[in-house]
Amino acid sequence: MKVEGLTIDFIVRATGGIFKGKRRKLTGVSIDSRTIRKREVFFALKGEHLDGHKFLEEAFRKDASCAVVEKGLPDNENIIKVRDTTIALGDLARMWRKRFNLKCIGITGTSGKTTTRRIINHLLMNKYECSESIRNYNNMVGLPLSLLQFNERTDIAIIEMAMNKKGEIRKLTHIANPSIGVITNVGRGHLEFLGSVQNVAKEKSELLHYLKKGDVIFLNADDPYLMKMRGDTKAAVITYGIDNPSDFQASHIEIGKKGSSFSVNTVGSFYLPLIGKINIYNALAGIGVSSFLGFGSDEMKKRLRSLKPEIWRLNRVIKGGITVYNDSYNANPDSMAAALSIVAKESGKRKIACLGDMLELGKRRAEFHREVGRKLHNYGFTIVFLYGHLCRYVIDGLDESGFKGKVLHFNDIEELRKELFQTVRKKDVVLIKGSHNNRLDIVADALIKNIRGRR
Repeated sequence: MKVEGLTIDFIVRATGGIFKGKRRKLTGVSIDSRTIRKREVFFALKGEHLDGHKFLEEAFRKDASCAVVEKGLPDNENIIKVRDTTIALGDLARMWRKRFNLKCIGITGTSGKTTTRRIINHLLMNKYECSESIRNYNNMVGLPLSLLQFNERTDIAIIEMAMNKKGEIRKLTHIANPSIGVITNVGRGHLEFLGSVQNVAKEKSELLHYLKKGDVIFLNADDPYLMKMRGDTKAAVITYGIDNPSDFQASHIEIGKKGSSFSVNTVGSFYLPLIGKINIYNALAGIGVSSFLGFGSDEMKKRLRSLKPEIWRLNRVIKGGITVYNDSYNANPDSMAAALSIVAKESGKRKIACLGDMLELGKRRAEFHREVGRKLHNYGFTIVFLYGHLCRYVIDGLDESGFKGKVLHFNDIEELRKELFQTVRKKDVVLIKGSHNNRLDIVADALIKNIRGRR
């Protein structure tokens, strides 16, 4: 990844590392020896499954300028030794961010982070030079890489902050140093590591605690957890919502199959070409932030209308007479319930659900999957494809609800793909959704690409 003006001396100062070797010009930063480019610095990160130190030889063979490694390793050519390479990457990004006088918008929440980030960027990009998180780079590795994109031309940075463990939001805010915050919601995600929704709320509140006097935080007024914590900050609080009074409140809502129209504070004719009520909340956050930064209603209406749906996130595609809802990027109990309720409103001949495990849900994972099974029955699905061992609990929920349709369970994704292709017919409505590690996006992409005229 290209980083303009980065030097070995800057990395050493930022990380407190010890450099050995010959100082060479740097072109950027890499954490992957497979894709490293000439004269990039290679950070040898240690993950759950891979240790980047094992790929040092490959990185240098591809002409890496130097490598950041952990202490205790044998000396090699052109290395910066640090205590922890992941922490060092964060320290580098934090010092890099300090170089630039820009506004940083930090976005967190159980769901809606990426869509909210995209909406804010889309609304602001014609007036400001914006830098947003790279794809889904929002954790202790991805966020620093996103910050290293900043340069002298950047006016506004729009950064996602995700977590699945205690203390991560605090660390991410320390690195990114936002002055504008957005918390989209608090829901049933990452419970395996945090234990309860209350603990999720506590972690999200770290953004509130970090912001100082003169900063601003945008909160979803319809989320009870967020409203309880609104006093836990020195920043100015601005609210947005639908059901409860708020600073930016949507009304006169009409939700269609391709998007939604609504008014904001009695100003009408906002149109959002994204599906579902959840995306109206995301749009309201974007409208609130953009208004705070000086945008008028007419300008925001025009920009919002031209927003494009994002692949893998509740993206509705009609091809060959088949309607496919591709929501395969991720899943938790709340986003799953929202997707099922949206697809339930479709008027297709058959409703087919292709679902994967919802991961990181802790002790209540069986209960949450059974809940999905009951909803499938209540929402009128007639054929259910399931992938992963946790989805066996979905079958229990289907049985409890008296489901009489067809249920198929798979442990092999290729077998699932083949069976789904053979099953889908013209006028069917198909929902594909699961946690990202299931890689149901591969199934969704293949189905959409290969749909032909079906009978």
